[in-house]
Amino acid sequence: MADTGKRKIIQRITMWLLPVIIIGGIYWPYLGFAVGGMMVLFLVLAMFRGRHWCGWFCPRGAFLEIAMSPLTTRRHIPALFRTTGFRWGVFVLLMFFMLLRVWYAGSDLERLGFVFVTMCILTTAVALPLAVIFHPRTWCVICPMGTLQGVLGGERTSIRVAESCVECGVCARQCPMGLNPAEYKATGVVPGSDCSKCGSCVVKCPKQALS
Repeated sequence: MADTGKRKIIQRITMWLLPVIIIGGIYWPYLGFAVGGMMVLFLVLAMFRGRHWCGWFCPRGAFLEIAMSPLTTRRHIPALFRTTGFRWGVFVLLMFFMLLRVWYAGSDLERLGFVFVTMCILTTAVALPLAVIFHPRTWCVICPMGTLQGVLGGERTSIRVAESCVECGVCARQCPMGLNPAEYKATGVVPGSDCSKCGSCVVKCPKQALS
């Protein structure tokens, strides 16, 4: 999990899937089924490794983290976005919208594929300004699929914070999700619903207090 060099290589490849699906999907809606396939894949993965998909393979997450970093203000992600009520509110709203469109599409495969393309366009249109105003991966905090992965993964794959942590702030500067793992020293566990399992904080911790 802590091989951050390999992670960056994977991200630089997968980030290009986002424009391919958005632009290509407008002209060939069947590309939308790639989104559906990814949803199945990361939900299965989440049961074993939590939000590992978010930190390593998600095309939009990679695009936000790499392409949007030079444009961001890097302000703190609003605490409201991390609340359970807000996250599940976004989840219910977007799932209702998607399922309604799936129902209208019926058995028309082209229209059904375009439902997933539209969802990708809509959520990316929200994610980009959030990345500029706050933090590159602000959307990832409230992403419905990220929320679901966090629930499926539970705390089994959480980052552990040892008492040897000196709260130097190195981990906070490395975290792509805008977290400060040292804040959870008292409990010893970084919440699984937030952490994308990238391993950056573990690698950079000068005291080896994270695992």
